[in-house]
Amino acid sequence: WGGGGGGGASVGAIQLPAGLKRKLQALNYPELESACLGGQDYFKIILWLEEEKIRLYEKIDRKVLREFNKNWYAHVADYAKELGVPAEGLNEKDVALKLKVLNGLTNVAVHDVYRDKAEADELVVAAQKGSADAGEKQRLTLLIPAVNKLLDQFSLPLLPENAADADTVAALRCIHARVCPPAAESSGTPFDLDRLPIGIPIDDPEVRRAAAVLRVMHGLELQQLQVNINHVINELQCLTADPKTDARLGRVGR
Repeated sequence: WGGGGGGGASVGAIQLPAGLKRKLQALNYPELESACLGGQDYFKIILWLEEEKIRLYEKIDRKVLREFNKNWYAHVADYAKELGVPAEGLNEKDVALKLKVLNGLTNVAVHDVYRDKAEADELVVAAQKGSADAGEKQRLTLLIPAVNKLLDQFSLPLLPENAADADTVAALRCIHARVCPPAAESSGTPFDLDRLPIGIPIDDPEVRRAAAVLRVMHGLELQQLQVNINHVINELQCLTADPKTDARLGRVGR
């Protein structure tokens, strides 16, 4: 692990938070039982993360991390900075900063491992255990064949033979939604073109509806026109209310 003894255990064996310890466990850190924020145990975690997981430095350049001397914290601060982990002022006594740096480097390591496995197509997603695996008795198993027939009719995914009751109920809800689709929600009062005043006498109901549609469209255009006019007025007021904004006038102020 390197030499030098500048790391001491003046901070004591301050244990790692449970969340950080779980991340190190997921990375298969070999000395998890002794992992802490004090002395060489802390040094070893940082060094292990670089040598086994992150590998930012070339092998020969890791010498500065292997030598546990008085300059070690300065070297780690530079190293963490290259990885985007804030570490300015890192020292043996600042436990909060040591924890922040270690957590940040651990996150980098987890990200690198995940990315490598994703690129190599080695990620395995564990299937969630249904309530049937938990020992709970399933009461809707006999319905699964009939439900699957209905699901197939609507081109929906079929249930497995050992589907949990919760999945069977969810499938039945999907079928119900297809058989009895919810009515479209109406917002406000329905718009009746026949009752809309158009301002001109027209006897033909179809022509009257067409005129009503044209009047509605004209009203919408007038509304947009008013919005545009308000915008132009606002822009003009911004220009005329403060003459200091136009530097081309060659004068500042009044």
